[in-house]
Amino acid sequence: MSQLSFGQVFGVNVVETSTTITITKADLLGLTPLANNTADSILAGIVNTVHQQFEGNLTDPSGNNITDQNGVILTYDNHLYYSTTWVQFGGYYFPRNLLNTCFLYSQIEPYEN
Repeated sequence: MSQLSFGQVFGVNVVETSTTITITKADLLGLTPLANNTADSILAGIVNTVHQQFEGNLTDPSGNNITDQNGVILTYDNHLYYSTTWVQFGGYYFPRNLLNTCFLYSQIEPYEN
């Protein structure tokens, strides 16, 4: 059973001590680091960073999508490698020129009788 590392969840520059976890905002995918980021924008960045561990598009070092000979974007899906956690992208919601992103996160516990 694979487990995600702190770096995979909170970004590569995360620092953990016995009492704190320090997250670098720039490591969170989709988050624009600001002095006054909201709690929900930081949470969305964390969830988006985790989601990228499960599925997404293959990209080159410049961030461009990699395609096959027919121009189809190549993707990956690692859900099988993380048997106790599931993150699923749920879609976008556009109220009054705002962009909200919905994710479903769940922890799957093995059931034993």
